[in-house]
Amino acid sequence: METIEQQGLPIGDWLSTIEREYFTEYLPAGGGAVKFVVAGEETGPAIARGVTDMAHRYGLLAAHADASQTRLHMLQDVFFALARWLPWDKLAQSYVESLFDRNGYPWPKPGEPMAMAELAEHFGIAPNLAARNRDQWLSQDLWNDPHLAQDFRTAMMHLCVGRLEPDADVVAEESPVLRWLYGEKIGATVLRMFDIATRIGRTNARAMLISLCHWLRKAGTPGLLLTLDIRHALRTTPKTDGTARYSPATVMDLYEVLRELIDDIEHLPGLFVLVLTDQALISGEPKRTLDNYKALQMRIWPDVRPGDRQNPLAPLVTVTP
Repeated sequence: METIEQQGLPIGDWLSTIEREYFTEYLPAGGGAVKFVVAGEETGPAIARGVTDMAHRYGLLAAHADASQTRLHMLQDVFFALARWLPWDKLAQSYVESLFDRNGYPWPKPGEPMAMAELAEHFGIAPNLAARNRDQWLSQDLWNDPHLAQDFRTAMMHLCVGRLEPDADVVAEESPVLRWLYGEKIGATVLRMFDIATRIGRTNARAMLISLCHWLRKAGTPGLLLTLDIRHALRTTPKTDGTARYSPATVMDLYEVLRELIDDIEHLPGLFVLVLTDQALISGEPKRTLDNYKALQMRIWPDVRPGDRQNPLAPLVTVTP
């Protein structure tokens, strides 16, 4: 495969283009994108920091997963790593406040959970009527949302109701719902108590990621930056270094996951996936290069270029300091 290393874009030029074309309007409006950036050892982290700062400026959440610590060739592990970055309680609180506001009941204590009895007293309505209204609003706006997988919407219902029962004797980080989102092992009996049918795995990880993107927007977040650093997977590593190891076959599985993200991007509103890599993707160990997985290569390789320069909006670019 030919190299595109000699056509590197200055990091500042690429970041400004990405900000203008994606972060100002496109992502908040519900668009999505997957970008591969070939960078050197020092430039890669600078790009990750630059895009993360950009995401925060525009109100997006940001998460990072490194191939050395996360098995990126398994989509469910990507989801679990992402889930651990997210402020689930704050998202549920934001959604509940918005839900009450939209139905004519401005939340009395923004950012704080409140019991239904306290809310009923504040609004001057009977507690049973307040609870009935709550259940109706949640059913119509959350439970009946066709964009959310059933188990995911059930989990979000529990998190939202938890914001209305702040006195419950439950430690947030020990919540079975959060442990389920994090991929921890939970018994089937416990899951059934929360009306969750199955664990998150290979067969339903895609549906969970789609649900998550829609949920973030319902909770008032315009989008999500997901940085995937795949450089570790592109080279052979010692068995004793304590990091995840990738065979050539699992690298192809990783490429398959990335190809699926590209193909699904229209169903992932507000998601910007930044794939950090280096020249090993193109000219590294022969069995691990992009040339071995044509389905992904055909989707990202910049066959058309403006003269001797790179197109900064291309799905695959080389960036230099």
